[in-house]
Amino acid sequence: MRILTVNGSPRPDGNTGVMLKRVSSVLVKAGHEVDDLFLEQYALRPCGACMACARERDGKCHGRDDDGNAIIARTVAADVILLGSPVYFGSLTGQIKAYLDRVGFVSRVSTKFLNRKIGAAVVPARRAGQLLTFAELNMWFLINGMIVPGSTYWNVGQGMKEGEVAGDAEAMTTLDELAKNLLWLMEKTR
Repeated sequence: MRILTVNGSPRPDGNTGVMLKRVSSVLVKAGHEVDDLFLEQYALRPCGACMACARERDGKCHGRDDDGNAIIARTVAADVILLGSPVYFGSLTGQIKAYLDRVGFVSRVSTKFLNRKIGAAVVPARRAGQLLTFAELNMWFLINGMIVPGSTYWNVGQGMKEGEVAGDAEAMTTLDELAKNLLWLMEKTR
């Protein structure tokens, strides 16, 4: 199966990347393909509410001349979507919010290409805000009809400096269990 990791952090090697790689490396070892999408490298503007995608209903965004349709195509090609966002000012980043709005809306008004895909989220923070951000990401999965596996705790971690989250032993154990549950679910839905 094909997994798309969507990194909503502006830091390529930050704690979000550490968490995403912790999960996706297990999936790669099991023979699955991973496509890493680092949003900071792409021009992805927020949704302009032009409703052109709702009129066209072809699974594309017609209101923005940016990398949105390439990102949508990568999302359509995935069986599993693994979202990651650090906590900025108590919530998710603008990068991941633009992804959620653009991809989610185009899916909902066209072919519902997100429906029944598997989704999971990871969220690091310096101190607080993980649960709100985690809930926001999970609500996106649920409103799009996606299947969300659990773990032994919420998929959140503590860390400020790049890579510091790797020292959060409970977070790493939680991510390992998430990877096992993803593998189980992927096998069941194959």
